[in-house]
Amino acid sequence: MMNHDVFRKIREIREKASSLEIPQVIIMTRVDAVCPLVRKKLRKIYTSKKIKEKMQECSNSVGVPVSHIFPVKNYHDEIDTQNDMDVLILRALAPIVQIADDLVYRRKSGSEKC
Repeated sequence: MMNHDVFRKIREIREKASSLEIPQVIIMTRVDAVCPLVRKKLRKIYTSKKIKEKMQECSNSVGVPVSHIFPVKNYHDEIDTQNDMDVLILRALAPIVQIADDLVYRRKSGSEKC
């Protein structure tokens, strides 16, 4: 878990980004280190109470909505790719791309400040 100074700095950056109407997301890594159930079976990530608690804690500390926090497992000791890890990363990437696309569309249409 990150210390309070890091959360404070992230909060400051998030507040500035919000004032510029830039959406924020968090990619929450190392979820396997938090929950033994997820370590054994990565597919349990969205049903794990510990992961949900960490996502809520992160949301409370930084101010990003839980719906914009995406848990993933890092590749670090793995030699080959793993489908479950890749699916998590892609499931995080898809809404991030959509959020970015929405911002570009709003700015192009003039409905948001540049």
